Parts: sequence; C-alpha cells; structure tokens
Amino acid sequence: MQRGAIPLTTALEIARAKDDDENLGEMLQEAYENGQLKGRQIIEAKRLIEKRMEHGPASPNRDQIKPPTSSYSLVRTYQREVERQRKMVLKAEHAHQRLLLVVQGLKKLFADEHFVNLLRAEGLDTLPKYLAERINTLGSVSTPDHPEPEGATL
Repeated sequence: MQRGAIPLTTALEIARAKDDDENLGEMLQEAYENGQLKGRQIIEAKRLIEKRMEHGPASPNRDQIKPPTSSYSLVRTYQREVERQRKMVLKAEHAHQRLLLVVQGLKKLFADEHFVNLLRAEGLDTLPKYLAERINTLGSVSTPDHPEPEGATL
C-alpha cells in the first residue's frame, strides 16, 4: 500500500478481513465492478491478499523479508511453493472443465435451428472466436439446416 498501487479503501478492507475470510474474492470482484480497481490494481490486491494469508496480518514489506538461510526453511519454502503451484493447477483444471461444459452446452444449443434463428433475430449472432473454434473442434457437423459459427459469427 505504501506505493499507492491500490486504493486506500480497498487496502483497508483487506486489512480488516480475517485471515480465513473467504469473502475477499467477492470484495475484489465488487471493487472491480465499481471501478475502484482497474487492470494492474486487481493483480496487486491479489498479491496483497496472498501475502497477508502467507505471513499473517503483520506481513512484512518486500525489503523486510529475509531469504531462507537454513535447510529447514528452504524445504519449508519449497513445500509452500509446491502447494501454491498445486492449487494453481487445480484451479486451471477446474476452469478447463467449466469451459468444456460451456462449449458442450453451446454446441447443443447451436444444433437447434430455432435457437440459432432466435439469436439472429435478436442481433446476437456473434460469438467470441475462441469459443467458435472450440465448438467447431468438438466434431460438430455443419449442414444447411444447422449452420455452425464461422470465425466469430453464427
């Protein structure tokens, strides 16, 4: 917070939160939606939360953190890093599973000609190119009756 990377009100909310408070994610999302946090600030706020969870409320500044000196502290640091990366892999797998679920659902919806016509009638005939490509790579078959999204349009 000393660098002014995130707004004071957000830093105070993080500081007031309990160590096991799961609402910090919701607080960050709300701050982002309200426009209090933008771009790089959200990353800085996440780092502040992770630092607080790792070191506790009296988390030291970057200059105050001493490098591990004993073999025990090196092993402990290594284990923490392994656990952090394991959690990151689990989050990535979870996100991938959700993406597959969304893609499969969209593929089934796009197979329904009435749904596609309704989307076109409402002016919702565009789709992010990445999703369109994912839907196409799942082996969908394009017919004149059931057009597939090409590129970023239906």
